[in-house]
Amino acid sequence: MYNYNHLFYFYTTVKSGSVTSAAKHLLISQPSLSGQLKVLEDFLQIKLFKKVGRKNELTPEGALIFGFCRQMFELSEEMHESITERIPYASRRIYIGVSNEVANSFVVEIISHFLSKYNDKLRPKITMISGSHQKLAEQLKFREIDVLVTPLSMTNPNLQNLQRVEVPVNLICAFNKKTPKKKRTSNIIATLKDLTGDSVTQWVMPSPGFKFRAEINQFLEDNSLKGRIVFESDVMESLTRSVVDKIGIAFLPLIYVPKELENKSIHSFGPKKGFWKHRIYLASHVKSKDDYLIKSLAASFKDVCAPLISR
Repeated sequence: MYNYNHLFYFYTTVKSGSVTSAAKHLLISQPSLSGQLKVLEDFLQIKLFKKVGRKNELTPEGALIFGFCRQMFELSEEMHESITERIPYASRRIYIGVSNEVANSFVVEIISHFLSKYNDKLRPKITMISGSHQKLAEQLKFREIDVLVTPLSMTNPNLQNLQRVEVPVNLICAFNKKTPKKKRTSNIIATLKDLTGDSVTQWVMPSPGFKFRAEINQFLEDNSLKGRIVFESDVMESLTRSVVDKIGIAFLPLIYVPKELENKSIHSFGPKKGFWKHRIYLASHVKSKDDYLIKSLAASFKDVCAPLISR
């Protein structure tokens, strides 16, 4: 009798592209996964992989076994889809992955709008999961989450961008005596001089490695802007808070700070279209794009973004 777990490990390894990637996805050590694959090879008495350069590729026998595994596990997915389509909305659970480069408060606005479409008895359950883009995209590929909100476009053919929003980015500052009377200006150099006087600009920044940080660095370089970084964080909300608390000034997507702009705890400086546009995507697996609840969630993403961008 075949061991179901061994077959699933093999299937996951092939889909992931490497033992290393599969081990991370399965949350087991690489040696342990390699050992399990060796057990499967010994049981079948065939070689599943062959070494080609630095990569492992399927042997003809391995490709045959993978074909059967794919039928098994994709049939399981089809059964889940068929059952899901008949389950009342209130019994459904939607897993939303949020890249740690995206402000959670922004995603909560989308979720609130989505849930408001359903009365208390029909509302589906929502689980929000944060993590790196790479990890969440891997989970989306295996349909362990339903959608992903991220600043990076999907490149895997099994994943699809459902929505894309281009968010204006402007300079954000807390109100103080140095705040220029003219609230919006495209002259970034003049604005910085008004804000900082003769002192060194105190910057608040997202963590190195973030796509948005790379965009900021490029803008600073292009405009010969300098200063001192006084606060870095991989939590986008903490950047907004640090600006409100007058720790420093920051470039932020306007879609992340609508309430702060409305209550005037911060001010935005820059052209109406922003100094540049920061992209945010809502993605799903290609097999989920026609799911009614996923389409409804995508519509909520669009509804929430539209008025925030037009501010």
